[in-house]
Amino acid sequence: MTFSKFIKWTVFYRIKKIRPFWYISYSKEDARAFLEKEFEWQYYGGHHLENRMTSFFHTIYSPEKFNADYRNNTISALVRMGKMNRKRLGKNTMTHDILSQKLLIISRKGHLTDEEFDAKMKERPRYWWEFSTYKRRFELLRPLFLYWQRQILCLCLLFEVLFPSKK
Repeated sequence: MTFSKFIKWTVFYRIKKIRPFWYISYSKEDARAFLEKEFEWQYYGGHHLENRMTSFFHTIYSPEKFNADYRNNTISALVRMGKMNRKRLGKNTMTHDILSQKLLIISRKGHLTDEEFDAKMKERPRYWWEFSTYKRRFELLRPLFLYWQRQILCLCLLFEVLFPSKK
């Protein structure tokens, strides 16, 4: 999406996000049990491991290339919620055989030899700031966005005072 389209949709058309899971009671364990019972669904072994590519990214690429293991966030959230015990943490790591299978599948899909894959993994990591993004523009326009939010809020309050809702 271009920057001008983003401004058009958020400022002029005032598109808002609605997140239904914020408003309903949801239990992952109950949902998982329902899927297993009704549809014979099988748990695939971890968060964001639904398909081969995301599984590869979260278990091999990101931890090895960027030293960022996002599984730690999920595990620490489960510990904080009391759904996992710290003593069980060591059991959540994948075996070397599973990782080797994932690596083989991804390198075949990318048409890479083992040497090419190893060379890519050893290259210097590249970060978001090395590519052109809208981040700097958003940072510069932040005061304007905050001003617009304040103006819209003031207008809403004014309309509420002038035209109160009849209940």
